[in-house]
Amino acid sequence: MNQSTAVTLWRLLVAACAFTGVALAAQQYAVWWTALSQLASLAVGIAYLGLAVAEPRSPWLRGALASTMLLVALAFIPMNNDNLWDPFSVFEHMLTPALVVLDFVLVGANQARVRWWHPVTWLVPSAAYLAWYVLGGLDTYHLLDVDRPAALAANATVLAALLLAVGLVLYDVGRRRRPVPVPADLEPAREPVLTG
Repeated sequence: MNQSTAVTLWRLLVAACAFTGVALAAQQYAVWWTALSQLASLAVGIAYLGLAVAEPRSPWLRGALASTMLLVALAFIPMNNDNLWDPFSVFEHMLTPALVVLDFVLVGANQARVRWWHPVTWLVPSAAYLAWYVLGGLDTYHLLDVDRPAALAANATVLAALLLAVGLVLYDVGRRRRPVPVPADLEPAREPVLTG
């Protein structure tokens, strides 16, 4: 098995894990689409199907997914609803985040292209979710109670700081990573050099 086949299979595994978490959550909750855990897992599943086919030159997408999934995993502990060991929760809060972070740190070929401003822009998907959460008057998380604006603002600020911190760690890890060399079987053929 060559390296590109292994990466494709790995990315399909990540997508399958993400979709499994969403499917299990949908069986347990009638309004599963209001939780960041399920929406982030759904985004991972869709994105990793695409990444199994081709990896873009920029690591932005993989970094955004890795930082968001780290937020999902780390923020779940204080927001725990006593369902950490439910099958959907294991997939969404442990397995999928771990696989996405491993993909960013160890598997991808473009981490060294991460830019200093990426961690700031990785806040955008979660900020969009928070805006939808507040404007829609959702009641998914007790720490993000729209009826208590001061507490919501304080907790959202802590979550944003956590997201930025994990993004900066991913940025640092990514920029230290050397680009993966292209295997000999994937390199374009070189024309022979004639001497004499």
